[in-house]
Amino acid sequence: MLKYLFYILLIVGHISYGQINKNIELPIKVDSNGKIDTLSWYKDYSDLREKLNLEDLIESKDSFHMRFWTDKQAIDIWTLDNKNYFGRITNFAMRFDNKLLKKGLQKIDKIFSQRIILDSTTSLNIYKAFNNLNIGKIPTDGKIKWWTQGLDGEEFLLETSDKKNYSFKTYWTPSAHSESIKEAKLMQQFIDYLFIDLKLYDYYDKLKLSKGYFKRNGIPGIKIESNYNSFGARTILEGL
Repeated sequence: MLKYLFYILLIVGHISYGQINKNIELPIKVDSNGKIDTLSWYKDYSDLREKLNLEDLIESKDSFHMRFWTDKQAIDIWTLDNKNYFGRITNFAMRFDNKLLKKGLQKIDKIFSQRIILDSTTSLNIYKAFNNLNIGKIPTDGKIKWWTQGLDGEEFLLETSDKKNYSFKTYWTPSAHSESIKEAKLMQQFIDYLFIDLKLYDYYDKLKLSKGYFKRNGIPGIKIESNYNSFGARTILEGL
């Protein structure tokens, strides 16, 4: 299993990306054999972003734009002028090709998605929580001492962009480290605010899914047995 060993500024100074000049900060991963697998998470989520028709934040001209990824939602908060704030939730689910899955081949054949616009007050409050907790200043987990990777748990990903900078960071299961690592505690407070206080996961219930096997948090074989709209009581886990 790939693990984060370090995190670097991929390009020092400015990189030209079309008409945009920004400092770009991306993750580097190394596998168990010491071979560098660069930008794996970034590439996977860039592909997903394109399929969901979400903006490429490297190209964004917004004064500030945050995108917080879970395994089933992308939460976007942005402002053009640091006065008016906007927000959006993109719910998504990735269904495997059932015939290939039976042969042990994991290929996505359909992505279900739905966008929900957040009101301006909620969007502003999320920005304030992000800012007050200094979430944007927390390094990726691979650069934080004692923040280890596990075989299960949750992976959260954070993209941030302004007119001069873009960063992409990952955080494996902050709750597992929140008692011992201050950065994990801050990240978990932000996660709790989003999904406990604001109940943003509840928006996922609006996404309608067909029957099939779905990918969830990197795990194949989550089966939807009926036309239910969430991975709730009517789901089962099956090994391949």
